[in-house]
Amino acid sequence: MSAELMIEALQAKLREMGDQDLAPVDVAVLDSGVDATHPDLQGRIAGMAKVVGEGKDTKAEEVPLGTNNDAFGHGTAVASIIARMAPNARIHDMRVLGEGNVGAGDLLVEGLRVAVMAERPIINMSLAATAKVSQQVFRLCEMAYRKNCLIVAAKRNVPFGDLGFPAEFSSTVSVDNKSFPSPYDIAYQLGSVIEYAAHGEEVPVAAAGGGYTTMTGTSFATPTISGICALIKGVYPDLRPFEMKTLLKGFAVPAD
Repeated sequence: MSAELMIEALQAKLREMGDQDLAPVDVAVLDSGVDATHPDLQGRIAGMAKVVGEGKDTKAEEVPLGTNNDAFGHGTAVASIIARMAPNARIHDMRVLGEGNVGAGDLLVEGLRVAVMAERPIINMSLAATAKVSQQVFRLCEMAYRKNCLIVAAKRNVPFGDLGFPAEFSSTVSVDNKSFPSPYDIAYQLGSVIEYAAHGEEVPVAAAGGGYTTMTGTSFATPTISGICALIKGVYPDLRPFEMKTLLKGFAVPAD
């Protein structure tokens, strides 16, 4: 079957199955936390945790379901995009960033380790690790690939020395920012380290504490790809990461 026919078959299958027939897909969101009290996210959060500590004492602690675990507002926005795009997504909140939307490398590494060991099918990382912990993140990304976990990672909005880790790693789906008429439109960037671009301009999102706002940046393009992947996994739960990349490329248009 050609790529074009494969994509047409998948699109027809999505229409045929409808929202209620898609298999549920667990999506881990490593971010500043999620406000599960927001109406757009009530009932959509399957687990909540925060990473605390330092060095060898770093650990993930559970947070009561249905609470506001967002320290900055970024994670709520990201999670709301996934929830809106993929009604079959079950979001697992993993807070690794704090006030100011920053966090220590140890916290990010531990949050990613927990998500990978839990074998979350999709792990959204609308953030970038520092070069200092890049090798630890690389090893976890390789482990995720072998465990059939798809990591969707954002390019840095303002690169400084690198484009962002883990987005630079070939085992991930790396995402740049672009403006599209629809959030379901994506571009394939031939020859670029960052393979995909998705809609991340003036995106309407849920605001922590209630209400709505708009956001722009790679952080908000990334969950659009995670949402698309959750829909596809809802039809074909056994897809491997390399197969998902193939489908995304088949869906995509060439970048300008």
